Order: sequence, then structure tokens, then C-alpha cells
Amino acid sequence: MFFVRILFLIFVFFVSSAFADELIHVGKTAPDFNLKDINGKNYGLRDFSSKKALIIVFWTTWSGRSQDALKRFDAYYRKYSGKDIQVIGINAEQQTISTHDLAKIKAFVDGLNVSFPILIDEGLNVFHGYGVVALPSTVVLSGGKVAYELPGFPLVRSEEMFEYLAELAGERPRQKTAVGYTARYDAISDMNLAMEFVKKKRYEMAYPFFNKAIDKDPKYMLPYIELSKLYELEQKHAEAEAALRKGLAQDPESAAVMARLGYLLAKTGRAEAAMELLQNAVKSGAYLPSEYYMAYALGKKGRLKESLDAFSSAIGKIPGNSSAYLLRAEIYEEQRMFKEAAADYRKALEKILVVR
Repeated sequence: MFFVRILFLIFVFFVSSAFADELIHVGKTAPDFNLKDINGKNYGLRDFSSKKALIIVFWTTWSGRSQDALKRFDAYYRKYSGKDIQVIGINAEQQTISTHDLAKIKAFVDGLNVSFPILIDEGLNVFHGYGVVALPSTVVLSGGKVAYELPGFPLVRSEEMFEYLAELAGERPRQKTAVGYTARYDAISDMNLAMEFVKKKRYEMAYPFFNKAIDKDPKYMLPYIELSKLYELEQKHAEAEAALRKGLAQDPESAAVMARLGYLLAKTGRAEAAMELLQNAVKSGAYLPSEYYMAYALGKKGRLKESLDAFSSAIGKIPGNSSAYLLRAEIYEEQRMFKEAAADYRKALEKILVVR
């Protein structure tokens, strides 16, 4: 057990997996991809570069809201496909896709009579590359960058999204459309530079760029979160907490910041204080990792059965995620369930290796 954990921690040190769940955000450069559709035809991001906008719908057959999303986007595409807008679906079913799995996906799509291309993300590399945290999720690309994103398919926000997409297609807005917050591009640039330094393990160079991004756009939540992860990586828990609380003061409803702060409080022995934050984050439905952070906090409080049930639910919703297995392994280890902990450390390592 000890040997398995040591191997895992050594590997994590070299790949900086603390940054594996980078959030999708407006302004992010669209990662390239090359995938086959359900009929074996190859598609790459470059195939849609001439379009005014590319709408990507990440979905699965096992996510109840995915069917609703595919139906709505099919109706949208049939109406607006001539407006220089392309819709594609990317299936993120699971890590590996068998012939049987492919047949099931194809039957599902045929049953809905979907008219736009459906691509298969075997290995989930595109899913991870775009930082998707919920299924279904929608990403709108324009000019090679993320122009709009919606995790999940919540009722009110999905209607707001389709208002935005109708405007994008040239329709006169029925009401003033709130397209969501867009960070300043100079703040995004500093944020991206900071992340590049983190990947190169030039942490002393990353810190000032995270802080520059925050100073330029205090409402931009991603730098607070990634800065806190860097502090945590260097065992600076007080500084990590301060960064998150600073972000939460700017946006008290940020589910991602609430979730990350709740996790940090649970990790540092304050599970009771973590619970309220995590309950609010989970309730919002805007940031799916909040569910496995909640499971972790429950485990830290000694509520093992509730914790394991919550972990199982979260793992089922986020395919290929390594963090949930790692956190559950820690809970198992604290409960002296060493066989189960070792199995989860191995699974976490496998997920990281696949993504890399």
C-alpha cells in the first residue's frame, strides 16, 4: 500500500496533476482535435475554421439531460445551418469504446434523428483538453477561442444560451441577452502565461502573472483558483485559503471558488466549515467537481457511507477524472481500508497516464 502511494505521489510531482481540472473559460484558445464520427469519418478543428462559430455539445447516453440538449441543438441546427454556424456533438461516454458501445451510441443518435456530426472522444482527450466538468456541456468557439460556455443544461441558463445563439445566427433579440461574464483579454493573457510557467515548474515566475491577472480583472475567478492550487502544491495552505477568500469576496456565488475553498477547509481539518460552502456549490449545479469535494468532506467528518455513496455518484458523472479517485483513496486510507485505497491510487494513476 505504502509503495503504491509513494509511486503515485512521485508521479504527481512530475506532472503537476494539481492543475488537471483546469476550468473551461471564455477567451481560452480552443485545443485542436482529430476525431472520428460514428460512421468512421475523420474530423478536425481545422475543418470548421471557416465558420463564424462552432458549437460543441459534449454529451453521453447515460446523462439524462444529454438527450434534451441534443434535441434542442438539432432543432437549432436545422434552422440555422445556413447561417455559417456549425454544430457538432462530441460523445464522452467512457475511456474506451467497444464495438458494442459504438453500436449503442449510434442507435441512440439515430433514435433522435440528429442531423449534425457526432464524434467519438475515445480516450476522453478532448473532454479533458477543453476542461469540461459536467455532461452535457456546451462550448461555442469563434475565431479559434472559447466565446461562450455552459456546463450542464440548466433550464434558465440554457434558454439564455439559445437566445444568445439565435442572435449569433442573425435573429433580432426578443430580450436583452446576458451572455455571461467575459474576462479582460489582457488578464486572460497573464493567466495563460502563469499556467505555462506552472507547467514548466517555474513557480516563482507564475506567481506574479497570476497576481497581475487578478489585479487587471478582479472579477475573473480562474486566477484565484489556479493561484490557490499553486500555493497548495507548495504546502502554503494559509496563502491558498487567502487567495480563494479574496476571489469569493469578488464573486460570492462562484461555485468553483466555493467548491475549492470547501475542499481546502476539509483538507486542513475544518470539514464542518466546509460543508455549507460545498452544499451551496453542489446546489448550483454549475461546477461538477463540487460533488466529489463534498464526498471528501463527508469522509473527513467520519460519515463514511454517505461519503462513499457521494463518491460513486460523482465518479459516474465525470468520466476519466483522476481527482475523485485520489480523494477517495485518502478517505479509504484514513479508515485503514488499505486494499481499497491502493486500488484507487492505481486508478488515479491510470487516468492521469491516459490524459497525458
